[in-house]
Amino acid sequence: MIDNPTVKWLLVAVLILLLLPLVTMLGMMAIGGTACCGMMSNMGGMTGGGGGMVWSLLWMTLVAAALVFLLVLLIRGDRASTKHDKAA
Repeated sequence: MIDNPTVKWLLVAVLILLLLPLVTMLGMMAIGGTACCGMMSNMGGMTGGGGGMVWSLLWMTLVAAALVFLLVLLIRGDRASTKHDKAA
């Protein structure tokens, strides 16, 4: 996949740094949505906005899963290639 180990670990670090705020926001939205006492529910005029929050929650979940999948693919891809090189 990626031959240069420095570039690979730099890419892994960037993906982790992208994943951390996304997971934090996802947790805050999930807690705010279940507690029903978050800032959004106290604001007037926000009736009917729950559908948008559900879609954004779903979107952030899918993006977080894709980032985790990329991380696993990058890390395991390197281990699989080193095992294959040692066997040959």
